[in-house]
Amino acid sequence: MQYPAAMPDTTETARDEMIGRVVGSWRVIKLLGEGGMGSVYMGEHPAIGSKVAIKMLHPRFDADERIVERFFNEAKAVNVIGHENIVSILDFNVADGRRHYFVMEFLHGRALQALVEAGTPLPLERVGPILLQCCRALQAAHERGIVHRDFKPDNVFLIDRSGRADFVKLVDFGIAKLTDSPNAHLTQTGTVMGTPAYMSPEQAAGESTIDARSDIYSLGVTMFQMMTGKQPFAEAGPSFGRILAAHLREPPPRPRAIAPEIPAELEEIILKTLEKNPDDRYQTMSELHDALLGCMEGLGISLELPPVGDRQGTTSAKAPAARRTRARCHASADGPHGRASRAAASRHRTGRHRRSGRGGRGRDRRAGSLRVPLVEHPPTAKSDARARAGRARRGRRTEAASVGTAATPIGATATAIDQAAAL
Repeated sequence: MQYPAAMPDTTETARDEMIGRVVGSWRVIKLLGEGGMGSVYMGEHPAIGSKVAIKMLHPRFDADERIVERFFNEAKAVNVIGHENIVSILDFNVADGRRHYFVMEFLHGRALQALVEAGTPLPLERVGPILLQCCRALQAAHERGIVHRDFKPDNVFLIDRSGRADFVKLVDFGIAKLTDSPNAHLTQTGTVMGTPAYMSPEQAAGESTIDARSDIYSLGVTMFQMMTGKQPFAEAGPSFGRILAAHLREPPPRPRAIAPEIPAELEEIILKTLEKNPDDRYQTMSELHDALLGCMEGLGISLELPPVGDRQGTTSAKAPAARRTRARCHASADGPHGRASRAAASRHRTGRHRRSGRGGRGRDRRAGSLRVPLVEHPPTAKSDARARAGRARRGRRTEAASVGTAATPIGATATAIDQAAAL
């Protein structure tokens, strides 16, 4: 019996020898994105039609054991964590005895970057549940000795699941540090790896002892951007060197100076994540999770994800619900870690959120990374004229790939292809 299958594009086939070939159980259908380290393809099962993303290393790196090991580590890191909020790796192998690849779930959704790039603050009603999921996913990674080291909006994908929107999938563990790996010595002191705008001070300094608290700082930068509409050190750009220097030396602006409607308790939480000294930040993602949870409960904000079609991504932090509940947060808390935070923490702390200590003090020398946030945009709801206008350019069904060099030594040129391969 023959089964219907998507046919490769003849133009792409002429340009890329992988198009139309069978890799493992999957036929390569189209190129989604490419970068200095490799390419990402859409794969389809010939019999049942299910789609996957296939991340393939360029042939010229096949003989480089260091790069191949790093490529393998990304698949291993994700597999070791095994968390629902982290993209699934389905297979890892070598095609034709020379092309290293791994197969990932194909994500239908959009990157968080699509929401923050407009420069408009997002409502806490939407921000809160997204951040809590990120905390849980990163805590799971840290408990297994894995530090992401490149957390940013581009690597947070929001998909629809079980009738709910904004279900988080973290991607791109290409420069993650497996602290218990026998090859954890691969990064040498002085090598700067990550994305400058979201780097912790210790990353910016090229320190070898990067631990879980670096991810807390990067999440704090993302939180700052979601709530204010801008990165804390955006004014230092576009020079990579100046941005890194700002992370090292300059205090971040107070979020309420940019967006006065941000609750004071939430501002304190954001600023604590952005402390220069790791000892002054939250020490685990569980601590940050519980602080955010307490603030949300004090504000009366639901922890539930919004129903599909009821996203609030075009609403600013000045939404009426935020104004109505802001005073309740101030009244219920007796400081940045007030009664609301402590009560919520005691009620919601689970085995998954136990303190795990500081993750990761191994060393690891790695080359550049291939980023593969692969998404297909779902149809958006047409609930009202304002929502339609705000989501117009994101409402098309697309498949996006963000491919770039994640590990960029100072002075090198970083490249990125964001929201590429639109249908």
